[in-house]
Amino acid sequence: MDEKIIKIVASKLRKYEGVPINHEKLADIREAVFKSTGTNKSASFSNVKKWIKAARSAMKKEEKAKPKPAAKKSGHTIEHAEKISSYREPAIPEVSRRVEESVNSIKDESAVAPAQEVMLPKPTIVIDKVYLQSIKFEVAGIRQTMERVSRQLDKLEKELTEHRSQD
Repeated sequence: MDEKIIKIVASKLRKYEGVPINHEKLADIREAVFKSTGTNKSASFSNVKKWIKAARSAMKKEEKAKPKPAAKKSGHTIEHAEKISSYREPAIPEVSRRVEESVNSIKDESAVAPAQEVMLPKPTIVIDKVYLQSIKFEVAGIRQTMERVSRQLDKLEKELTEHRSQD
């Protein structure tokens, strides 16, 4: 993949840091690549997503390559504590009382009455003489065809052996 494209996409990703990437952002990235390179004007979004993936991996490699500054222990623990305190669990959605009662009643019914096996009636088979006769004719036709093919194969095999013996 072209390094120039990856650099362009990486700069856009840094700009959009923390914002979910939607179709509008994908189109903006594609347009930025087109403006800079003059190619890929109508690149598919799947290609743009591949560029994004490559740019993110390149950004991670850059971060790993950079030496980390020595952090003071006291400062590090404060930053860590701030991150922990700022984290909030997602809110549990409220369920209406009627829905809760309905779910509980269904649970109670299933606990009281275990699943019962339902016996289905056996289907009645109606044998029609005309239908059976048509099947008979089809089978006879298949047999005749198979016999004809067998004869033709025997004939071909005989001709092949004759040609081999002549060589």
